Amino acid sequence: MKQETHRKLEQMRAEVGRDYGKLVQKLLAVAFLETDVQKLVERSTQGIDLEMQIAGERCVFEVKTSESNSIRLSAKDFEGLDRLVEDGASVYIAALMNGPLESWILARYTPGEFPAGKDLSSFPFRAHRDSDLERRILTAFDRVVDRDVHTAITRRQGGMDEVLQGYPAWGRA
Repeated sequence: MKQETHRKLEQMRAEVGRDYGKLVQKLLAVAFLETDVQKLVERSTQGIDLEMQIAGERCVFEVKTSESNSIRLSAKDFEGLDRLVEDGASVYIAALMNGPLESWILARYTPGEFPAGKDLSSFPFRAHRDSDLERRILTAFDRVVDRDVHTAITRRQGGMDEVLQGYPAWGRA
């Protein structure tokens, strides 16, 4: 991720407070839409954060951001992810830690690989990363943040929903 992207995300974090995670999730959704995914659904409340078709495959993402250098997944998160694996979906944890050298980690989820309720650095996710998928969205995410961060800061989730509505493949649960 470009240094300028980090700077803009930090500015957004300072200005939007608690909405930061949901806004980053929406920026990530736009980045995926710009890579020609099909049927992307973004959920701002409960359930799967992002669900989409990539090359005909059902892919779901639990999106986690952090104000520190770790994230925490609850037992409830894992129960939902385990069910999705059982249903045949390709399940990922999309993790963005707070650090100048951090970038998105898109880690393929396998039940039992990560402990519930503990702070996890990016390290345990790296062994499960899908580098092809990360490359797919990295340039798009930098571009989306550059273009849409002002909307995210000034118009928050409603403004980002309007951005998402401009993509035919977007849907809301």
